[in-house]
Amino acid sequence: MSPYAEAVLLQVGINVLLALGYWIAVSTGKYSFGHAAFMAIGAYAASMLTLNFAWPLPVAMLVAAVVAAVAGAVIGWMALRLSLLYLAIITFIFGQLVELLFAQWDYVGGATGMIGMTGTTLTLVYSSIAVVVVYLVLLTRSRLGLAYAAIREDERAATASGLRITRIAVGAFAASAAVTGVAGALAAHQLMIITPSLFGPQQALLIILYCVLGGVQYFWGAAVGAIVLSVLPIWFEWLNDWYMIVYGLLFVVLMIVRPQGLIGRSERSGGGPLLRRLRRDGAVAVEREREPVG
Repeated sequence: MSPYAEAVLLQVGINVLLALGYWIAVSTGKYSFGHAAFMAIGAYAASMLTLNFAWPLPVAMLVAAVVAAVAGAVIGWMALRLSLLYLAIITFIFGQLVELLFAQWDYVGGATGMIGMTGTTLTLVYSSIAVVVVYLVLLTRSRLGLAYAAIREDERAATASGLRITRIAVGAFAASAAVTGVAGALAAHQLMIITPSLFGPQQALLIILYCVLGGVQYFWGAAVGAIVLSVLPIWFEWLNDWYMIVYGLLFVVLMIVRPQGLIGRSERSGGGPLLRRLRRDGAVAVEREREPVG
């Protein structure tokens, strides 16, 4: 395999991982505008461990996942109890603050970033995707996955049925941040150089577009969206400076023709059927608070 083909496959794989991670949060109907911050946290955490302490990359990736998950849980706990507008504002501000923090932190190179990380491999990237896909398959078939979908389809009905909306959404946000942190760690070692500007609003927007383009109902839709948005710039590269215009026009047309995304339902079924399944399976009882005896 040529170095160019390997680089393309690595980038596509990392973008798919970003999309799958973001989908976990979106599966509850919560859109974050600062997920690039979790990518940055994972990238810097793993890079510090591999560069300064010679840790193996797989171990550093696990640490990156934990650190990003903790950050995701904290931000989620603060933001997810509020309206979607405030969630968007808080996550956007969080993304800007993280970028600024790394730009001012001399230990990680400040605005010039870090350089010299060892490269990653296709095996490591696609093994990570496989692990996440297995997790998502199990999740979507579980009671928790049904709860995610019920919240996304009709949050009021889910709340009235006894689901602990905030607790479930914070857990989803933390899991989403963990996967995004792993993707950041892999991206840092694929590029072998990172700067704070790599994790700015443009990257945050791209992560959102992966899910929106592919469709949010199914996780494989997010993966398809990531693949398409990764490959299109390569296809339109021959247009030179015009490719971004053509790229944007195609995206707008697609959103008009298929607003539900490439892979998604054209209508919403509402939360009723999902909540009935939850009741039948006993999931609502599991999620309710246990009342004290006596």
